[in-house]
Amino acid sequence: MEAMIRAIVKAFVKASRGSEDMPEKNYQKLVTDQLKNLMAETDSADAVKEVREDMGETQEGKVSFTEFMNLLGYLATKLSDKHQAGKGTAPEPCKLITPSSSRMSGPLIGNSSGSESNLENAMQLMIQTFHKYSGNEGDKYTLSRGELKDMLTQELGNYLGNPQDKDAVDKVMGDLDANNDGEVDFTEFVILVGALTVACNDFFLEYNQKIEKKQ
Repeated sequence: MEAMIRAIVKAFVKASRGSEDMPEKNYQKLVTDQLKNLMAETDSADAVKEVREDMGETQEGKVSFTEFMNLLGYLATKLSDKHQAGKGTAPEPCKLITPSSSRMSGPLIGNSSGSESNLENAMQLMIQTFHKYSGNEGDKYTLSRGELKDMLTQELGNYLGNPQDKDAVDKVMGDLDANNDGEVDFTEFVILVGALTVACNDFFLEYNQKIEKKQ
């Protein structure tokens, strides 16, 4: 999952040319080049249009990284919901990827014919990672406290410091569990991915600024 977060940040940084916001022209190109299969699979043209309309109101024709992550989260949630409803071709939960490999064993985007972009691969990996752990116990569409701990330990240890710490796991669970049902569903999981990715992007921008000052 850490590779997935880096892939998302890399795609945005490339399109924004290292700036905090992405110009509308670059945003349109990114969607066309990197998300066309996912857009077709989820029929999400309205979501992209909404982001474009918001640009004119708040960002003077630019998309912030947070807005970009909101779009990706929306697309990933729609794709996940579609396959949960039995309309897609996703593999069974827990058989998606092995702990030793981040490669996906089967496509979630049905019409891609193996032509997924790096960004679309990242979206699929987000969904598959969630279901890899959510299927281990109880409801296969939510993460229990134990499943969340396993996921944090195996997938995000470098980003979260010491995810084995019970207090740390409790804090993450409390922050994510918006409806207080003791479990984390995919929508709540996307919030965690979004927060980590935004933090990663902020770090990259700060690092670039320090390098530019030195030069």
